[in-house]
Amino acid sequence: MDYIHYSAEDFIVDDYFRKWVNGQLPQEDTFWPEWVRHHPEKEALISQAKFVLKALEMKHIPITDAKVSDKVRQMLEETDAQLTVERSFWATNWWKLAAAVVLVLGISGYFLNQKLLNPTRYDELVMAQANPTIEKVNNSNQPIKISLSDGSIITLQPKSKLSYPETFAKEARTVFLSGEGFFDIAKNPRKPFLVYANELVTKVLGTSFSIRAFEKDKDVVVKVFTGKVSVLSGKEAVHTASQPFSQTDGVILMPNQMVIYERTPDKLTKTLVENPKMIVPQPIDSNPFNFQNTPVSQTFEVLEKGYGVPILYDEEVLKNCTVTAPLGSESLYEKLDIICKVIRATYEVVDAQIIITSKGCK
Repeated sequence: MDYIHYSAEDFIVDDYFRKWVNGQLPQEDTFWPEWVRHHPEKEALISQAKFVLKALEMKHIPITDAKVSDKVRQMLEETDAQLTVERSFWATNWWKLAAAVVLVLGISGYFLNQKLLNPTRYDELVMAQANPTIEKVNNSNQPIKISLSDGSIITLQPKSKLSYPETFAKEARTVFLSGEGFFDIAKNPRKPFLVYANELVTKVLGTSFSIRAFEKDKDVVVKVFTGKVSVLSGKEAVHTASQPFSQTDGVILMPNQMVIYERTPDKLTKTLVENPKMIVPQPIDSNPFNFQNTPVSQTFEVLEKGYGVPILYDEEVLKNCTVTAPLGSESLYEKLDIICKVIRATYEVVDAQIIITSKGCK
């Protein structure tokens, strides 16, 4: 069979293809995974057909060649000039096929709009993949470690699940998370690592970070420990693995920073993690936080370098302030509390920066 010239409609009505999508082929039959691997230009088309078939399966709607083939073609002709939909997840005009199948077989318009044209939840995103994925589910009460083919290691927390390909594609390393996981990503500047966590997409080149994205929680949280990541939400997050976004897109996070995504009202907030850690190793034989009549500008500079956190203040107002405080093992916030008490100041965290407010020192 010459599948190279197939359209999405042709794949949908192909019995052999449908059996593969529905998991009805013997395990030793690897034709379709191999065919997709050797024809990466057809990946989007395969995903389109696969997603429609999975959607119909979810609705428990039987499919026959005649029903789909005849009526879909008819519906395509009738709806071609009537329906307009914003291009979102798939290539231009594929939605016509999805709309036709959905309308013919009785799936609601809400399902079409929310599930087919704009998939963001874990099950929908995994379902849409052209290549088969491996799913790990942590049903225990302890974290489990998962090693990926590129050398990356993911620590999956209880009640969480992760889907990933056995071998990553050429353009990007893409995985799907529902729940909570810690990611220690192997560096590969030419192949970014993408984590689809329900409504959020996090992109990295090589770093360590954590994501908490349980479907029932009101928030999704991404925390960065080393390196740099970019995070997209909502409509921005609707990309395929073959269309990786630029690292200048979305919210950029550095070590000790996190972003909180509020599902309602679709809002991203950038801030600091609850307990920022030192990003520069502290020398064993010296203590950079032992301040003795130290100008406050130098004090803040030491904190900035140690924790990688910007500290903003009015240099003119604080030019006469000095700090004498033998600090050491305290947390960043405890250090700030002590310093601000010495110089009669206050601080607040705004957009992952520390803002110092003071009337100065006499």
